[in-house]
Amino acid sequence: MWPPDPDPDPEPAGRSRPSPAAAGLRALLPARAFLCSRKGCLLLAESGLSFIAFVSYVASLASTFFTAPLLEFLLALFFLFADAMQLNDKWQGLCWPMMDFLRCVTAALIYFAISITTVTKYSDGASRAAGVFGFFATIVFAIDFYLIFNEVAKFLKQGDSTDDTQAGTRCSLPKWPKEEGDKEVEEDSDSDSD
Repeated sequence: MWPPDPDPDPEPAGRSRPSPAAAGLRALLPARAFLCSRKGCLLLAESGLSFIAFVSYVASLASTFFTAPLLEFLLALFFLFADAMQLNDKWQGLCWPMMDFLRCVTAALIYFAISITTVTKYSDGASRAAGVFGFFATIVFAIDFYLIFNEVAKFLKQGDSTDDTQAGTRCSLPKWPKEEGDKEVEEDSDSDSD
């Protein structure tokens, strides 16, 4: 069963164990728990629809648009494996939710634009299929950025409420320490001095 059990059952007489190289490659696959989660399902749907749209665009008369689904497919795969391997915990310097949000927004807008263009301008079957899969991809990317936006908004509201109780004001900025060479500027002085 996938993922491999820590204590596998004894192998039947006619079957052999997988090689260590195959077991090492299995470590690159995302965990089943992540793939069954909402984010995992959305990323799988995004990458699958992007790949199908890419193949449809390559086979159609609208092959000028094949780079957008290819890039979105590669980005969806990157975020799928980055989330599955928990790279967002390892690389703290990157703003993962914002990158994912911007990826989803731009993908939805680009897919919507090229799908409308493909369906209205080209009449062959592969172009129509590419346009339809592009519309489906637009919907999936839009759902993903809506869910990301709600999670970020909920997180920011929680952060604001803890700041309100701690600081007593809505926005409290830290005061920068003054250096020795800085001069005090009087607030009620309107004229410049020589």
